[in-house]
Amino acid sequence: MKISLIALLSSIISADAANFRDLVEKVTRRNTGSATTAETATAAETATDIEGADQENRDLQRSGCWGNSGSQVTAWHPQYSAGWTEGYCRLTVDCNSPSYSTQLACCKAAYAGQMSGYCLMQLPSPPTMSPTESGGLGVFYPDYDTAWTEAGCVSSRPMPSGRPVYSTMLSCCKGAYGGQVSGKCLSELPSPPTTSPSTSAFEADFWYPDYETTWSEAGCSNKLPLPYKYKGDRPNYSTQVACCKGAYAGQMSGKCLSELPSPPTMAPTGAGGAGFYYPDYDTAWSEATCRNTRPVPFGTGGRPTYSTMLACCKGAYGGQMSGTCLANLPSPPTQSPTGSGGLSVFYPNYEAGSWQVGTCIDTRPLPSGRPSYSTQEACCSGAYGGQRDHACMCDAVGVCYSCSCGSASERLAATCDIDCD
Repeated sequence: MKISLIALLSSIISADAANFRDLVEKVTRRNTGSATTAETATAAETATDIEGADQENRDLQRSGCWGNSGSQVTAWHPQYSAGWTEGYCRLTVDCNSPSYSTQLACCKAAYAGQMSGYCLMQLPSPPTMSPTESGGLGVFYPDYDTAWTEAGCVSSRPMPSGRPVYSTMLSCCKGAYGGQVSGKCLSELPSPPTTSPSTSAFEADFWYPDYETTWSEAGCSNKLPLPYKYKGDRPNYSTQVACCKGAYAGQMSGKCLSELPSPPTMAPTGAGGAGFYYPDYDTAWSEATCRNTRPVPFGTGGRPTYSTMLACCKGAYGGQMSGTCLANLPSPPTQSPTGSGGLSVFYPNYEAGSWQVGTCIDTRPLPSGRPSYSTQEACCSGAYGGQRDHACMCDAVGVCYSCSCGSASERLAATCDIDCD
């Protein structure tokens, strides 16, 4: 009896559950169908409104933007967020970029000169290749895609938008790369200059020492292109004679001075002694002295000169153990007055390493043939003028000389009156 009752109840519950599921499914289908119909109608209505507004306001793209009346419309807009190389145009609503009626018009206006051609490749029927005729352009333009010091002028297609154009490669080099010390642009001419012509376009406005040639046989040059990368990599001088005096003082051969437009033909031969003293480089340093005899065995600036013999001995033969130079003084001292202190002159410290970090010192003894100066600053100007970071002047003057000297805290502590921000 109990078993029959349980079976009856189970069948009733199962039937009710089935009926309940059928009811839920019917309600769900009805609601879904109504929502879909409503959404479809709304979308169609919206599309109709947008299309109508698009046709009417496409060029201005102002309707519905920035408080203007009307509805926002779709148009072709450049996608600046994609970057220039990968930039393209998209049909969308955008109040913050220019609008165009067609995708092609958008690409041509917003991405003219795009080397990758990415925007044009998104067209329904993109061009299979760059739509420009073969061969170079009839004009030249600067290559801004290469570093200025290493760039030149080209005529390749297509020409990027916004570049200046020139009728010849030479006029382009002069107009866009005038003053290019590397001479890269001019070197790419069909007939580049093999030697430095007499025009300023192929000569630097300064002179530099020829480190590619042995010092005893070298001179100064102003030819372009420079045989080094940056102007500050070597000392430079405003004139050729200043370069010879600064870089080749003491050159026995006189090669640098002989290349001057009007080189000295010989030392003066007047009677009596010269009005100055000079070191005798023709004798071994340990046994040499200072002279003022004529003819002078060097050209102007060829050797350091001194107003007195004592000054010459101290400047050119300081530390000479034999004391030969001092012994030839009219009233020689009984012993060499060289002492343990520094010299009374300064000379460039060529042993310090790179020219860019060189300084001037007064340490004894003065090396043979080394130019000397009355002050450390004068030595820095003469021997290390043009240093990029002013290493010599920083050492001579101090941290307040330039912003390259010392650290910010050191300049602050020294109360330097210079603006390094």
